[in-house]
Amino acid sequence: MLIANSKKQSLRSGYCRAARMPTARNSDTIKSSFSPQSMASAERLALLKQLDASPSGLTGKQVTSLRESEGFNEITERREPLWKLLIGQFNDVMVFILLGAAAVSILVPLLHQGSLDQHEMVNATVILAIVLINAALGFVQEWRAENAIALLKKLSAPNVKVRRSGTLVVIPGRELLPGDIMLVEAGDRISADARVVATSSAEVDESSLTGESVPVSKRAEAQLQKGIHFSPGMLFSGTLVTRGFAEAVVTGIGLMSEIGKITSMVMELKSPPTPLQLELKRTGQRIGILVLVLCVLIFIIGILKGLPPVELFFTAISLAVAAVPEGLPAVVTVCLAIGVQRMIGKHALIRRLDAVETLGNVTVICADKTGTMTENRMKVTDAWMLPGADRSMLIRAGASCNRAELPDIGDPTEIALLDYAVNENVDRLMLELEEVPFTSEAKYMVTVHEYEGGKIVFWKGAPEVIARFLSEGERTPLLRESEEFSKRGLRVLAVAADEGSGLHGLGLLAMMDPPRKGVKEAIERARKAGIRTIMITGDHPATALSVATNVGIHTDGVLVGNDMDAMDEDQLKHALRSVSVFARVQPKHKVDILQALQDTGEIVSMSGDGVNDAPALKKAHVGVGMGLKGTDVAREAAAMVLTDDNYATIVAAIAEGRRIYDNIKKFVIFLMRSNLGEVLTVSGALFVGMPLPLLPLHILWINLVTDSFPALALAADAGEKGIMNRPPRRQKDGIFSGEWFLLIAAGLLNMILSLSMFSFSMSQYPDDLVLARTVALTTTIIFQLLLAISTRTTGSVFRHSLLENPWFIAAIFASLSVHVLLLLTPLSLLFSVSPIPLLLLEELIGSCFVGFLIFEGMKLMKRKNEVL
Repeated sequence: MLIANSKKQSLRSGYCRAARMPTARNSDTIKSSFSPQSMASAERLALLKQLDASPSGLTGKQVTSLRESEGFNEITERREPLWKLLIGQFNDVMVFILLGAAAVSILVPLLHQGSLDQHEMVNATVILAIVLINAALGFVQEWRAENAIALLKKLSAPNVKVRRSGTLVVIPGRELLPGDIMLVEAGDRISADARVVATSSAEVDESSLTGESVPVSKRAEAQLQKGIHFSPGMLFSGTLVTRGFAEAVVTGIGLMSEIGKITSMVMELKSPPTPLQLELKRTGQRIGILVLVLCVLIFIIGILKGLPPVELFFTAISLAVAAVPEGLPAVVTVCLAIGVQRMIGKHALIRRLDAVETLGNVTVICADKTGTMTENRMKVTDAWMLPGADRSMLIRAGASCNRAELPDIGDPTEIALLDYAVNENVDRLMLELEEVPFTSEAKYMVTVHEYEGGKIVFWKGAPEVIARFLSEGERTPLLRESEEFSKRGLRVLAVAADEGSGLHGLGLLAMMDPPRKGVKEAIERARKAGIRTIMITGDHPATALSVATNVGIHTDGVLVGNDMDAMDEDQLKHALRSVSVFARVQPKHKVDILQALQDTGEIVSMSGDGVNDAPALKKAHVGVGMGLKGTDVAREAAAMVLTDDNYATIVAAIAEGRRIYDNIKKFVIFLMRSNLGEVLTVSGALFVGMPLPLLPLHILWINLVTDSFPALALAADAGEKGIMNRPPRRQKDGIFSGEWFLLIAAGLLNMILSLSMFSFSMSQYPDDLVLARTVALTTTIIFQLLLAISTRTTGSVFRHSLLENPWFIAAIFASLSVHVLLLLTPLSLLFSVSPIPLLLLEELIGSCFVGFLIFEGMKLMKRKNEVL
């Protein structure tokens, strides 16, 4: 094995550029080939004149003038300014309610008594602090995500060869201007859109722009063909020259290039709101309406009872503070941030915090084929020999009649032939005597080599072309086998050789861009989770269908982009019911597909790495870009970037998103149960004529301190078993679907327990209102901590061990400890609380456990009714 590996390494190094014998491919020859004298053909000069360009390139004066009018060849990103990002954190109904409560708590005392006492100042300060802390958490996370994605960007633009004032110079790509004469060769990344005026066997990989994995042959055209897929006369920014060389006149830079136009489209698109955002927005609106209705009722009842307006204002503040789950925004943000950190460990970088939760609700993954589901690297899968042909000679011919260099210089098809030869331990004939280069018109290539004291001629090209030069006995089986390979979506090359006795066929080499490792398993896992996978590509329909079959995507045929143009919205929606493979699509088609899916209620994720994917990545609920091979434009448009470019990571991220959503639902329900109990306690006391049992500061203490610890611990709960064996939740199913019965039951139990213990304390200590409020506060805290234990599961808590989540035990202990410290330290004076006598403490603990058992009984009753 060691010897075999050593031989492969030797062969691979022999296939590198440095090891090749000198041929007419070196830089000096290229430069001379592109000199004005050598390329002064009538066609070239006519095309230059048509483009208003000089064969000598731009002059210094023209460069200066164009720089002022055109600027630099760069795409300026319109990023949100920091101040706008910060202000955006305050755009929330619950924040408005809290700010209103803070304003009232300041203005009412000032208007009534001309000053604020210590308690009033603390109330307002704490409320404002809550708002600022929540805003800071959201701002920091989004700012960090933007900076993290910036690290994936390339540090500098590539250099470019241009002719200016008749001299060949090398300049940074950002300095290109319209009218520049640009010279490119194999291995160059094109930096601007340009019109081809002369070529020598030039081919360009445009997969990053079109999704088409096969390189496009380029030639000078007096009249351009329409459509980005059919523009052999154009070079496009961001694409890669794989073969030959070309001279072109720059026509579009920056936002005026094809890549720039797509970027502009992306900037104009807005990402749809996530299910969680919609749910929390609805929750905030409901809370706002509840607060408004309760405040109006309080004033009406209070005025009828003859209560002072100032007291009514403070009661209204208490209700507003009680209704708003102050800890909710912070806990949601922290929970999502924890999810972001977990995702990083799984090779997924989250750019938008809300994408973590949205992933868990995805119902459809629209995946680009090239580079996402496949390796974006051609691989020989079959070598078929004609009768009597030698397998080693077939492979040697493919590697020798070849302009590519390992590891990755040249045409992807020819690189695949070199890789195959290395893996098969077949050497390459190095000394090339003559060559007839491949052209898109001829569709074949010929090379002459020294071989065993004589010469050998290798032919390689399209099967139907090579077959014309073969005998009838070789032609028929070769074409028959070639057709079979083509039906499987494979790209096929025919190979022949002439050792001096006449040309004879060797066979066929079939290849494909193979699926990435783990993609098939990931698609199957997604299917079990009720998630549909749709392949969208710019490639040939047969190739797309072949890859889809290999990775396990079930589809009723392939829909081509041109056919989509003839469809209206309803027809496309109907086609999407059964078709899961789309080929020959352009960027606008991808957006149309996403729009149709979203209109039918699907939560859509789009994965891709090319520029052509960017508009769809932006429009999708969760756009997934590739960090290694992805373009900057695609990464900027994505909500999540895969740092390992592994499609399977998407499905793993969806599983994490489901776990996070389940936990968010747990603590949102817990917080709302707690807050409803506080609202009912305050309003119930008013209706029966009791003094206010909980002050605004008491409610803030409950919501911020004692409730936040268990809420955070609920966020850390492990995912339930079989989380990816259930379908995605329906979009109409909100967080509170099926939870209203237990939500109201918990609130009523909280009110009954708190007011009962408040009344009991007043009966035992009639003159100590502070103690009675402390008892009501402590009763509420203990009962809500017991509710947190119950919320961990929809089943019986007695069948689930608390040891499954040690953080939860620590959270309960921390909440109780903090509250005990409040009662026993000087802070008790600031919060208007006092130590509780043992008699009252025993009564309130006992009553809380009775309430807890009653609530568990209600859960059992609800489960039985659901089964029935």
